[in-house]
Amino acid sequence: RTLAEYYKTVWVPEFGRMYAEGKMYSADYGNWNSTEFEYIAREQNLLEDELIKRCNKILICDTDSFATGLWHERYMGYMSDNVQRLNDSRKCDLYFLTDVDMPFVQDGTRDGEHIRSNMNKRFEEELRKKNKPYVVLSGSHDSRLKKAIMACNEILSANNSL
Repeated sequence: RTLAEYYKTVWVPEFGRMYAEGKMYSADYGNWNSTEFEYIAREQNLLEDELIKRCNKILICDTDSFATGLWHERYMGYMSDNVQRLNDSRKCDLYFLTDVDMPFVQDGTRDGEHIRSNMNKRFEEELRKKNKPYVVLSGSHDSRLKKAIMACNEILSANNSL
């Protein structure tokens, strides 16, 4: 959100979080199925498609269907071809991979600190495997923001020269 505020543009929130919060108090909260992840990935894509129409040169997304695929793997034990297909046609100029060097804050929906490092490694593995451009953000909130702004400015500058 802070990055979107800096660029005076739109920010795409995480649809999966809203979905998880919605089912938080149901009897099957901890039980997930592939159909739910496909739904989350589709809705995330639709949200991005709608909000990009309102952005100011840059669209900032909290997550995307690529990340949904990795969460599917986390909960279901395997990658979903259907969720991956939902991401195949998507183009992202840059991913920010946030390091695990900041304190973990449980907000009621997060799995827990015990999986944090492994999930971070898994995200980086897949970003590399799929040749997705990314920058690792570590350190304080301010240093992360500065590095993210520098990276965004490079992309904006390159796109303006096309």
